[in-house]
Amino acid sequence: MRSEFIVAGKEFRDHLTSKRFIVVFAILMLLSIIGMVNGMNDYNNNLESYKKMQAEPWYQEQIAELQKRIAYLEANGASEDEITEMKYQLEKMINPDMPSVMYVFNNINQYFVFIGAVLGISLGFDLISREKEEGSLKSLLSHPVFRDSILNGKALGAIGMLTAVMASVFFIIVAIMLFYGVVPTGNDFSRIVVYFIIALVYCMLFFAVSLMMSTVAKSSAMSILYVLGVVVALFVFGMMSYQVVQIIVGQPPQPPDGPYPVPIVYESVSSEIKYQEIAPEIPDKVPPLDPDIPPMSDEWKKYQEDMQKYWDRYNMVSNAIGMVSPMDNFNRISATIINRYGPVYGLMDSRSMISYQEQTVWDSLVSVWPNLLVIFVEMIIALAVSYVKFLRMDIR
Repeated sequence: MRSEFIVAGKEFRDHLTSKRFIVVFAILMLLSIIGMVNGMNDYNNNLESYKKMQAEPWYQEQIAELQKRIAYLEANGASEDEITEMKYQLEKMINPDMPSVMYVFNNINQYFVFIGAVLGISLGFDLISREKEEGSLKSLLSHPVFRDSILNGKALGAIGMLTAVMASVFFIIVAIMLFYGVVPTGNDFSRIVVYFIIALVYCMLFFAVSLMMSTVAKSSAMSILYVLGVVVALFVFGMMSYQVVQIIVGQPPQPPDGPYPVPIVYESVSSEIKYQEIAPEIPDKVPPLDPDIPPMSDEWKKYQEDMQKYWDRYNMVSNAIGMVSPMDNFNRISATIINRYGPVYGLMDSRSMISYQEQTVWDSLVSVWPNLLVIFVEMIIALAVSYVKFLRMDIR
């Protein structure tokens, strides 16, 4: 392992003094600071709105109406689950959660999707091809060192540099938060740490892809063209994913003839939902349900079931296609980490709606484990191709 660390140290120093790396790193730091400052200003504005909202008369009226509704449900034998849910909503209205500091990372994330990929690519696209062009690779292999040790050392040096960059950005962002007088909670701080770990893995994936192209290409110019070709292809594929999903899934089912039934909040608590015009009255003034109003027709019930199946199939195909793109995977993972209340992705899918129960960071990671798995698999495949190609490379 000593030879690997020697090569890694040399690569780390080379990256640290590289003008290209310094420029990319400076852009990353600048965008991170801009995104953080803008995010903190938005967070402070949300905090002010949060304080003002609780003092508004309409907000107090909503609390009073919800209290009446709970009393009405308790007096009319509603289910325990329904009453518990209403009491939970009342508790959240009386003591609402403060805006999360994770909100500021929405501004940073939109920059990092691009600059993180550029950072990873800049460290790897000429890692091997430059050595071949300069002839230093042949000289290096003339020493008593194995080829895999060279590649391991180069990869370790680049990964070490990426880790140092992420750590620097992390400490600067935490310092800005403290400067604004914002101290993250334990859950928020763990999410910040996990976010930067995921960002590091995202950069490592693009480094692995660029390293693979560097071993395959005959020159650094061809290597960067190959990498850009892959990135553009993924971007175009992401733009066309909607059309691809439509072709695979087909058109949604057509609704039956007749007016669409609208649900009403009615006096009797029952599992059988009746349908009529919405009544705006508060709970203690809601008139009894007219028994002559028929329930939803079988055609509409079947249409709703077919629509739910259609959107379930649509989401499954869309998510599967989206997993091909590292950018899409990173966006999904980071959005879930940033949001404390559950996944934010999912079109007309009740399993992907935002949860109103605060989740732990582990629960958030579990909900996006397929996206994490795909990122690691893509990175391993790229590194494996790099190793196989480099070990079989003709250096003459």
